[in-house]
Amino acid sequence: MLKDFYKKAMDVVFVNFLWLITSLLGVFLTLGAATSAMFCVMFKIINTDESTSVLKEYWKSFKENFWFSTLVWLLLVILAVPIYFMYIYSLNNGLDILVIIAVIGAYQLIIFFIYFFPTLALFKTESRWQMIKSVLIMANKNLWTNFKVLGSLVFVIILVLYVHISFLVVAVGIYGFLVAFHLKEVFRPYLKQFEDDIEEEGIL
Repeated sequence: MLKDFYKKAMDVVFVNFLWLITSLLGVFLTLGAATSAMFCVMFKIINTDESTSVLKEYWKSFKENFWFSTLVWLLLVILAVPIYFMYIYSLNNGLDILVIIAVIGAYQLIIFFIYFFPTLALFKTESRWQMIKSVLIMANKNLWTNFKVLGSLVFVIILVLYVHISFLVVAVGIYGFLVAFHLKEVFRPYLKQFEDDIEEEGIL
C-alpha cells in the first residue's frame, strides 16, 4: 500500500515537471496542450492500480490534442483580457452592474478552463463543437463540484504565492490530481449521453 502510494505520488510530481517543461518551452502558448496531457495522465493514475507510463501517455496526448487545445487556450486568454479591463474600469468608477457582469464572465471562463481540458483528455470525438457544448452544460450543472474544483485551484495558488514558490514543483500536479478526482464522478453519467449525441450526428 505504501509502495503504491509512493509510486503514484512520484508520478504526480513527474507530470508536474512535464507540464512545467512543455509550458515554459512554448512560452505558455502550449499551456492548453500541456494541461490536457496532464489530465490524460492523471485520470490513468487515479483509475488504475497498474503502473502508468507517464512520459509516453503525456507525450501522446500532448501531440494528439495540440492544435485544438492551443486554440481554445488562446481564445480564453483573448476573452479574459477585456473582462479584466472591464472589471478594473467598473471598480474604479463605481459601476456595480459592470462589476457583476465582469465577475460572472470571469467565473464562466475559469470554470470552462477547469472543465474543458479534462474533457478533452478523456473524450475522443471529431465534433469539436459538440465537445464545447458538452463542457458548457457540465460546467453549469454541477455547482457543488464547481465549488470543489475552484477550491482546488485556490489551494494550489495559495501554496505557490503565499506559502513558498518552491511548491510550484508539485502544485500543478496536485491541482490536476484533485480536479481529476472530483470530475471523474461528474463525467460518468455524461459519457453515454456524449457518445449518443455524436452517433446521432453520424460521426461515429
